[in-house]
Amino acid sequence: MNKYVIIIFMIVFNITFSQSAEEISNLIESNKLEEAESKLISSLDVDPNNAEINYLLSKVYYAKYDLMNTGKFLRAAIENDNTNQDYRDEFDNLSPLSQSWATAMKSLQSGDFDGAINNFERIKVEFPDFLAPATYHIGIVYSRLDDNSNAIQLYKESVEIDPNYDKAIKTLSNTAKKTYNEGNKSYKRGDYEGAEQFYQEVIELNPNEHRAYYMLANVYTRLGDTEMAIDYFNQTVEVNPLYEKGWFSLGLNYQKNGDMNEALLSLDKAIEVNPSYAKAIAQKGKIYMQEADYEMAENSFNQAIQVDPSYASAYVDLGQILNNQERWDDAFNSLSTATALDSKKNKAWFLLAQSQNAKGLCDDAKESSRVALDLKSDYAPALFELGLAEVCLGNKTAALVAFENARKNRSWRKNAEYEIDKIKNPEKYQQ
Repeated sequence: MNKYVIIIFMIVFNITFSQSAEEISNLIESNKLEEAESKLISSLDVDPNNAEINYLLSKVYYAKYDLMNTGKFLRAAIENDNTNQDYRDEFDNLSPLSQSWATAMKSLQSGDFDGAINNFERIKVEFPDFLAPATYHIGIVYSRLDDNSNAIQLYKESVEIDPNYDKAIKTLSNTAKKTYNEGNKSYKRGDYEGAEQFYQEVIELNPNEHRAYYMLANVYTRLGDTEMAIDYFNQTVEVNPLYEKGWFSLGLNYQKNGDMNEALLSLDKAIEVNPSYAKAIAQKGKIYMQEADYEMAENSFNQAIQVDPSYASAYVDLGQILNNQERWDDAFNSLSTATALDSKKNKAWFLLAQSQNAKGLCDDAKESSRVALDLKSDYAPALFELGLAEVCLGNKTAALVAFENARKNRSWRKNAEYEIDKIKNPEKYQQ
């Protein structure tokens, strides 16, 4: 490039940069350090010998508590404008801080923890601009002394001093993640008290960690404390209103607590967050079924099937309410689909046997009952339907065996005894 063109370019650049220097200073004062750093480095690529650019970069790194780069760019500013007394004064003021910091870090790295604490405490008093990193590093000392409680408190204090202090924020975040994982380990092995303690610590570290509230709610669910579970599920969705699992679980617990209106409202919130949340839609159907509102239940199950045609549980529940209404053909179709989608659902096989018995498909009913019993050998509903199928097929002895086994279940005892009496005393039931 022609040297005159270069000279003109540099003059234009310097005029332009001078106009933006005030803007960059404002960015530094506003703590928008990444943006200021990016602009300055781009400018430095164009004019590496510009004293003001180097000086402003030193200000950025000072604000980021990076003493090495602060000194590096301040020296470059002085080298490129050695008559500027402000640069020299700033360098002179930086030297005692750099020396104190180096001494404190040397104590920390050598394991002289008492010395490190004393040195960082001195920095806090003598260099207030470095209050946040000095407090943080005292926290590091306590961490190395395995005093995590004090360490965490000091990390939090450093963030309170400087809410943008990256090192402390990242350390707190990493500590929260580690503590959360420890809580999950305790939860999985059934140590709910231990898990509770870990999750509470996570919330202290990060009050916005919605998963910790959610897992605390699950802990209380396991402990049978529905009220506390509801409280923490509510806190979960308060922290993160878009957490669909939180709304769903809140709905389940309201339902368990007998508050069906709140349960439905919570499930509606889950569906609002995720309109394809088939499990939440079907859960509304379960509530309507529990309330004997078969029309609303059927609508919910059909909606769940519409958003997820592979959701076997919705076909099972739909089949159940259709059986309850003696709509045997519709029930048969729904339950046949359920067993085709998931052959491990013993309830689906029992309900299918029920519809088959009602339709006079006795061989099929017997087979469906047998499949249900293969999955759960003492499943009373399937034993009862097996007995009905055997009666239909003329196998009274086999029917009696099935009913005798069914009557062992208190809920099915009365029905089973009635069928046994019909077999043993047929004259009583002759019309």
